[in-house]
Amino acid sequence: MQASAELAFTAIAIAWLVPSSALIVAIAVLCGIGVPLCTRHIIAELDLRVRTHAGALSRFYLDSLLGLIAIRTHAAEGSMRRAHENLMMEWAHAGINLQRANMLSLGLQLTVGSALVIWLIYHAVSLTSATSTTLLLVYWALNIPSLAQEIALVVQEYPLHRNTTLRLLEPLGAPEPPRTESEQRVEPDGVGTPAHVRGMAVELDHVTVVASGHTILSDISLRIEPGKHVAVIGPSGAGKSSLVGLLLGWHKPAHGRVVVDGETLDAAQLERLRSEIAWVDPGIQIWNNSMLHNLRYGPAVGADMPISTVIDQADLQNVMEALPHGMQEPLGEGGGLISEGEGQRVRLGRAMLRSDVRLVILDEPFRGLDRTKRRMLLGHTRQYWANATIICITHDVAETLGFDHVYVIEGGQLAETGAPFKLTAQPDSRYHALLQAEKVVRDKIWAHPGWRRLRIDAGHLTEVGGEAEK
Repeated sequence: MQASAELAFTAIAIAWLVPSSALIVAIAVLCGIGVPLCTRHIIAELDLRVRTHAGALSRFYLDSLLGLIAIRTHAAEGSMRRAHENLMMEWAHAGINLQRANMLSLGLQLTVGSALVIWLIYHAVSLTSATSTTLLLVYWALNIPSLAQEIALVVQEYPLHRNTTLRLLEPLGAPEPPRTESEQRVEPDGVGTPAHVRGMAVELDHVTVVASGHTILSDISLRIEPGKHVAVIGPSGAGKSSLVGLLLGWHKPAHGRVVVDGETLDAAQLERLRSEIAWVDPGIQIWNNSMLHNLRYGPAVGADMPISTVIDQADLQNVMEALPHGMQEPLGEGGGLISEGEGQRVRLGRAMLRSDVRLVILDEPFRGLDRTKRRMLLGHTRQYWANATIICITHDVAETLGFDHVYVIEGGQLAETGAPFKLTAQPDSRYHALLQAEKVVRDKIWAHPGWRRLRIDAGHLTEVGGEAEK
């Protein structure tokens, strides 16, 4: 604003001093400001491109640091260097193009401005012979290019600050479902889901889910009665997690509808639904904070729930005792200071502290634990949430025999559904085939005498059964 005011008053003063030069002054001012304004959009685009490549580099460095051990283990240093070189070349080219555009804009402005100032001085000198008037005119005329350049630099810096601000505000612009007033909740009167809290009825009516042009789920129709414990099985990539993702808000049906407790699931109902869901998944974040903070993390934590009961139910006693400062010991970023199985138990304990849970979603909840521990924790979980509706996604087919119902998902379609004991009795059923395939792997392949069996217990490595024949 200051530079613009000085430029305006300088132009008015020159026009007052030499009235016949008003047109030349006006052209000089317009050219001084017009050149950077005309090139602003080009510079803004180039600046955004530089920042995009810089962001890609930053993400590359973060991923490289987090995966440093894996990179060295797989001898992938050469591939990482090539990927880094490609990113650096793109960033450098974008930066050179930006600087080239800036220099061309400034050079054009100074060239045009200097030519117009020379014309202005020559025109004024030819009209007046007064030395004082000439010196004052030259002084004011030479100020026009410098003031215009100052304005141009500010104009060129605007895209930089604008792009930075947009990057910072971009997460805040993500659409959110409409907020509703929180409903009055009942206080739990016991461990787990209280007896008066009824499970949730879930129905999918010819649901198709499409993401990035790919059909993930195709024409899925099923109904889960309130309080039933059901299992979802199938090969990797079949769409099992996408199925429960409809209830968590990851996906929206391209066709069909999701019905919860007799009402079609919309944005407002999804918010209420989330407050009544306990979700256990290996992808749930563990923060670099104490175990107590991680267990009590979340907006719907039952503050009056006895945490000692949860520690017992989630089998966290040994984990807590192994930490130097117990419940106050930081667990590392992503749970890096504890094992994967211990992290899963922390995630389970966090879910168990939620109050008035009506729907429990277990997506490979005990990954990283041995079979005996998985069976024990699954029993604890089903007993803890006995009155809630449970949907368990697992690759351990044998553990689903005790569930009320099982759904087999293959290729994004519901291949088979029914009670496990009925499907087991049908030799041609997909469930029976998956169960038998798992049994063959366990009883024949893993039981082969060619394997040596090593056991790690309390940090000690021992061989079980001696060395088998090779």
